[in-house]
Amino acid sequence: MWEARWMPPEDASDAIRRAAGFLTVGEVAALAPGVSVLDSGSTLVGADVLIGSGTVVYPGVVLETRDGGRITVGPGVRLGPGAVTVLAVGSDVTIGDAAELGPGSVTVTSAVGAPVRIGAAVRLRGGAVVEGPASLGRGSQVLGSVAVRDVVLDGGGGHTEPDPDLRGAVVKGAGRVRGVRLAVGEVVAVGDLADIGDSTRTSQIRIERQRAHHPDAPRRRALD
Repeated sequence: MWEARWMPPEDASDAIRRAAGFLTVGEVAALAPGVSVLDSGSTLVGADVLIGSGTVVYPGVVLETRDGGRITVGPGVRLGPGAVTVLAVGSDVTIGDAAELGPGSVTVTSAVGAPVRIGAAVRLRGGAVVEGPASLGRGSQVLGSVAVRDVVLDGGGGHTEPDPDLRGAVVKGAGRVRGVRLAVGEVVAVGDLADIGDSTRTSQIRIERQRAHHPDAPRRRALD
């Protein structure tokens, strides 16, 4: 028979965290000064998570690993503000240097045989959902309430790159995107409830050049 045993509140909380595979509040706080966790009490960090120096973690962030999955967060990453959840189940999630997850809710999930790679300076915000397999190259962006899976977004310059033809690929809007590869300088704007990719509504795919939205932007030659 299970026998109740009183524990101080902080000890009880730590026991619950450990049983669920997370670091204790004290262990999360101890990530400082290399990692800035703004509220260790509301932040959940799994035992198989590596976080690079200079990363800022806002309240309510969840980094969870299951079944051998691992999460690696590079240096200078910003997680939040917003409800940011990264779940690695059976495969790894890698987040590159200076990536930004937030503001707004962001959910990233891998599955067995379906890892997620998020490159340096990638931006995910405003309700973005990324499901493995997915490869988001340097400087690419997923903006808005878009759920992407089985996608490859080619990397390029970040959103501050003056020439839109050299920027990483972009998916934005609201809806679902499946089985799509976008090249450098391309964008897909998803309409409400649209299915794009390997669905019965494939004909609705509309891939544009980002320059179409920035016709007066400067032109630069790509670096070799």
